Amino acid sequence: MNRSIIVRATGRRARCASYSTSTHGTSSPSEGQGTGATSRIEKKTTKMWGGRFSKDIDESIKGWTESITVDSHIVAEDIWGSLAHVAMLGNQGIVPPEKTGLILNKLLEFQDSWLDKSFKWLPEQEDVHMNVEKKLIDALGLDVGGRMHTCRSRNDQVVLDSKLYARKRLLELRGRVADSVEAFFKKAEPHTSDVMVAYTHVQHAQPVSIAYWLSHYALILLRDLDRLKAAYDLTDQNPLGTGAIAGTSFPIDRTITSDLLGFQSIHENGLDATSSRDFMLEIISANAIIQTTLSRLAEEFIYWSSWEFRSLTLDDGFAMGSSMMPQKKNPGALELLRGRAGRVNGLMVAGFTMMKGLPSGYNRDFHEDKEILVESLSLVNRAVEVIPALIQSTKINTDRMKELSYGNFANATELANYLVSKKDVAFREAHDIVGSLVGNLSRAGKNFSETQQCYEWLKKHGVEVEMKEVQRILDPASVMLSYESRGGTGKKEVERLIKEGQQQLAEKRKELEADKKRVTDAWNAARAIAKEAKGIKDADALKKLVAKHRPQSLSKELRRS
Repeated sequence: MNRSIIVRATGRRARCASYSTSTHGTSSPSEGQGTGATSRIEKKTTKMWGGRFSKDIDESIKGWTESITVDSHIVAEDIWGSLAHVAMLGNQGIVPPEKTGLILNKLLEFQDSWLDKSFKWLPEQEDVHMNVEKKLIDALGLDVGGRMHTCRSRNDQVVLDSKLYARKRLLELRGRVADSVEAFFKKAEPHTSDVMVAYTHVQHAQPVSIAYWLSHYALILLRDLDRLKAAYDLTDQNPLGTGAIAGTSFPIDRTITSDLLGFQSIHENGLDATSSRDFMLEIISANAIIQTTLSRLAEEFIYWSSWEFRSLTLDDGFAMGSSMMPQKKNPGALELLRGRAGRVNGLMVAGFTMMKGLPSGYNRDFHEDKEILVESLSLVNRAVEVIPALIQSTKINTDRMKELSYGNFANATELANYLVSKKDVAFREAHDIVGSLVGNLSRAGKNFSETQQCYEWLKKHGVEVEMKEVQRILDPASVMLSYESRGGTGKKEVERLIKEGQQQLAEKRKELEADKKRVTDAWNAARAIAKEAKGIKDADALKKLVAKHRPQSLSKELRRS
């Protein structure tokens, strides 16, 4: 038999009851005395939202529905959102100034306790939002703490926390990708004249410079920075203030919370803001693209560091031994880099699948977006963090790369091009002449290093050419240096690509620093307001405090609107 329990202000955790989120009640307690008000609502559940329920949540689904595990990643962000929200409520006169000050100061204590790892969870409250609110009411009483959630729903609060967390991890990821780009360019710069062979169909194709190969990874990652910036900007829209789906009749000011949370813009439509997760889909898509590139890089490094290739030598710090075979030097870290692409790509599929059947409006399915975001951003951040040191420490065996460039007719295309451009041979005929030469040498176990045999073959097929020209055309390094067409592998062109890529990287770092500063300024502003709000009892003084610390994140045009 369930018994109705009237929740009283004891500061202790009630076993079967919780405070109502009603803003009604008796006078607020003095600071430090705990809850001095009695709820007017009798409740039979431990949940903050349990007013309409006749019993507590069933034990069999508590573990299934809890969110504390994943919410442990977003506690600081959740409290930051509440600091901005309450400061706005006080500024707008929706919460009295003295109560605003008490709430802000207590929230700051909670945030500090999380940062110093002394924060204590209330396990019966299923997520971070209810934990913070219940702790606030326990500390300040229902008449004070119960006002924090005014004008707000968990619907806009959940997506806010996801965005704040994703934004933080995207800033970290952009910085790590930028560091990786720089590492590739630095590794490339000394090798603009060193030759290697490039592959198509995993067969020798044409000679290129080592710098050309290294810099192509840098350019791929530069595009990843564009994708991450686009995902960041789409994420960086403030959903707070949209409520459950439709906004509120209270006179809120969403530009204040946007500034105090460092957002670039406001997510305007409440139904859209609380029920769309396209920002998540952008992020996990960009992550999957990055991880796929890193997997391809790992594949090349794994093969090229094998005995058969010996093009690269991995640093011992990036290799692993065998428990049985003492001679082994396994590329274990690279294999993990390759293997985890499956997980990152799987998370992308999970996100799209979660979204595909959802109607508009908030759905509890959105709980999963946090799980997906946290794991995807964690995996990719950890993967990219490895890249700079891997690139810097790996030894490039230039002599072996040059040796391999001779090994399997990588200059065949250039020889055919020479016959067309200098000897007036039709391309298809030139293709046949060179192809038959390659076949003849290959069957004899020889290659283009047999320049005398190549010279005689051309003469046999009616092509008059000087020996020194044959030697030049069949030298991979000479051919590589001659490819000066735009985007080619010639020395000057590769140097241009590297220089322009480094300039692009510098611009992207400036964008990143601007985004970091906006977020840092907002974080510091929200905390400064909370710290100085203690003891404020005058509405004008509170407004002046908010104005004093409020960053100017949004455009003047948006403020006027």
